[in-house]
Amino acid sequence: MTLVGELVLARNQVLQFSATQSDPALLSATQQLNLLTSELQESVMKTRMQPIGKLWSKFPRVVRDLAGICGKRVRVQMEGEDTELDKTIIEAIGDPLTHIIRNAIDHGIEEPAIRTRRGKPEEGKLSLKAFHEGGQVNIEISDDGAGINVEKVRAKVLKQGLISPEQLTRMSERELIQLIFLPGFSTAEQVTSVSGRGVGMDVVKTNIEKIGGSLDIHSELGKGSTIKIKIPLTLAIIPALVVTSDSCRYAIPQVSLLELVRLDSEIAFKSVENIHGAPVYRLRGKLLPLVYLSSVLNTGSAQLNQDVASIDIVVLQADKLQFGLVVESIKDTAEIVVKPLGHHLKSASVFAGSTIMGDGKVALILDVVGLAEHAGLASKVEAIAASNLAGIQNDSTEGEKLLLVGVGDNSIAIHLSTVARLEEFPASAIESAGGRPVVQYRHGILPLVDLADFTGGYSAFSQNESPFQVVVCSGPHGIMGLIVDRIIDVVQENIQIQLIGERHGFIGSSIIHNKMTDLLDVHAVISSIDPSFFDEMKEALIGGVR
Repeated sequence: MTLVGELVLARNQVLQFSATQSDPALLSATQQLNLLTSELQESVMKTRMQPIGKLWSKFPRVVRDLAGICGKRVRVQMEGEDTELDKTIIEAIGDPLTHIIRNAIDHGIEEPAIRTRRGKPEEGKLSLKAFHEGGQVNIEISDDGAGINVEKVRAKVLKQGLISPEQLTRMSERELIQLIFLPGFSTAEQVTSVSGRGVGMDVVKTNIEKIGGSLDIHSELGKGSTIKIKIPLTLAIIPALVVTSDSCRYAIPQVSLLELVRLDSEIAFKSVENIHGAPVYRLRGKLLPLVYLSSVLNTGSAQLNQDVASIDIVVLQADKLQFGLVVESIKDTAEIVVKPLGHHLKSASVFAGSTIMGDGKVALILDVVGLAEHAGLASKVEAIAASNLAGIQNDSTEGEKLLLVGVGDNSIAIHLSTVARLEEFPASAIESAGGRPVVQYRHGILPLVDLADFTGGYSAFSQNESPFQVVVCSGPHGIMGLIVDRIIDVVQENIQIQLIGERHGFIGSSIIHNKMTDLLDVHAVISSIDPSFFDEMKEALIGGVR
C-alpha cells in the first residue's frame, strides 16, 4: 500500500509536468501511466478492504456474556455484515463499538420483569446495521430499551458541575442528550465490572473523530436509543481541498467541507462583525464564527487584509459545530496520499498528517476538529448563541413586520410573512382565464386580485394605467397577485388593531406612521377568489395546535 501511495505521488508529478509540454507522444504515454496507476491503486485498495462482519463476529458472545452478568436477555440482530471498510478503520472502531454495546446492555435494555410490566417482550433486541452512503460507511447501533432520561442527564450534569445552570436552560432536549459525550459524565451509581470505571462515551467519541468520523445519538424515552456513526472508507488516499495561507499550501479533507464563500473585500469589511471579541459573518441570516488560518498557525494576524480584492471562506463542520475558515486563496481539489506525522509532531493538534503534492513539495493536512479546539470556538459559540437568542427576543419585542401599500386614497398594511415577491407589470401583459385577470409569470399563470374591489375605490389597474404594482402571495396550491396602486414601505411596529365596522377582507385598522391604515386579511381576500388556496396551510396549523 505504501508503494502504491508513492506511485500515485510520482504519477501526480508526471501529470503536472506533462501539462506544460506539447509533445503528443509524451502526453499519450502520460495518459497510459495515469490509467494503469489508477487501476493498480484501485486493486490494492480492494485488498485492504475487509467486511465489517469480521469485526462483528465477536459481538454475539460479548452480548451473551454481558447479558448474563446483568441478569438480562438480549438478542442480537445484524444487517450489512458484507459492508467493506479499510483494514485500519476496522481496527480503529473495534473498541468504540464494544463500549457502545456494553452501554446499551447495561444502561439501555431493561431487566425481563421490568420489560414485562411495560408491555415489552422479555428478550431485548440489539440491532447492528452497516451500509455505504455518500462515500462513507454508516453504522447504526439500536436497542429497544428504556431510552435516555433527559431529566436524569440534566440532574447528573448539574451535580457533577459539567455545565452551568444558565447553559442548561437554553438547551433543547436533543442537545441535552448529547451531553452524555461530555468528559467525566456517567450515570452509574456504583462501580461494577461493566459501569462506573471512569471510561465514558467521551472516549468513544474521541476515537471515532480521530479517524475522521462523526457520531450522533437519537433516543426516545421508553422506546430505545440509536447511535449513528459515519466514518470514511479509508484513511490512506482521500479527496481534499487545497488552500493557501501566507503562500503555504494546506489540504482540508472534503468530508468536513460544507461550502465555499467568496466575498468582495469591501463587502467583507462591512459584513464581518465582532461579538465579544469573536469575528462572525452573517451567512443566510445565521451567525457563522470565523477562524483565520494565519492566526491559528501564528503566521499572521486575525484581521482581514484590506489589500486583497476578495476574501475566501471555507465553511467547515467540526462535530456539531460549523465555522468559517478564512484562507488566503482556494486552489483546487485533489486526491492526496496521507502520510503520518512524526512522533515529535503529534502534539500539533491542528495537523492530521502530511502529503506530497504534484510538484514534489510537502503540504500539511489540517485537522478540522483540532482547528476548532485550538481557536477556542466552544466558548465563542456560546456567546454567539446568546447573541442570536437576544436578537430573536429583540425582534419579537420590536413588533410586526408589515408591507405598506396604497390603493386609491387608502393606506393598507399586509403582513410581510404572507408576501413572496413584489412585481411590476405593463397593462399589455393582462390576459383573461376563467373570467379572471391573469398574467404569464415564471413559466406559469399568476391569477390577479384587484384590492380596489375590497376598498370600494378605483385603482390604477381599473383605469388601464401602466405599469401596475403587484404583491405576489404564495400558498400550498400556488401563487396569487394582489394589485395595488403603489408600494409605500416596509415597517416593523407594535400595532394596536381596532375594529371600525365590519368589512370583508380586513382585520381592522391601526395608526401606522401617523396615518390611519387598514390591516388586510390576505387569507380572506384570496379565499374569496379561490377557497382552496390556503386549505392545506389551515390543516397544518390546526394539526400543529392540536
